[in-house]
Amino acid sequence: MSSIIVRQAVPNDYSAIIELQNANTPDQLTEEEKKQGFVISSMTEETLDDINKNLGVLVATEDNRLAGFVCLTTTNPLPEHPVVKAMHESFPKQIFNNKRLTDYRVFIYGPVLINSNWRGKGILKKLFAAVKDFTKKDYDLGTAFINDKNPHSLAVHVEGLGMTALTPFNYKDETFQLVVFPV
Repeated sequence: MSSIIVRQAVPNDYSAIIELQNANTPDQLTEEEKKQGFVISSMTEETLDDINKNLGVLVATEDNRLAGFVCLTTTNPLPEHPVVKAMHESFPKQIFNNKRLTDYRVFIYGPVLINSNWRGKGILKKLFAAVKDFTKKDYDLGTAFINDKNPHSLAVHVEGLGMTALTPFNYKDETFQLVVFPV
């Protein structure tokens, strides 16, 4: 029986990450499949490389096959993504453990995606443990946003991983949950 390896991505991983991402956008999934979660990102190899050089992209592999990935970015520079910008603008009003988010050393967690063939096998927990280990030296807190249309992802992150939901924020006509976790 082979085991899952979690490591920082290398450029050779990017095409598999993009393939997994593109297969899990709302327009590619049935309504039933969407209930298992989805991503709204549209990263390119260049975007992945920028993220990987900024803070990191972690991958979980088994027998050199991609089981899942998570992207990690700093808030300086802030990624050029409108929802990330809206989330970041809410930080001065967001309170965690009696402190504003702006009083913490914060990074952004996500997107994260587990290949459907590996769901329910503990891959997300392994990636999450690796995220904490990877960031604990330089950061206090991870932050993420989850679209209200993705309740499965919210449940997995809050109930499954123990993240804390703070005050929701809006971008255009959609509401997003802001979740945080100490590292």
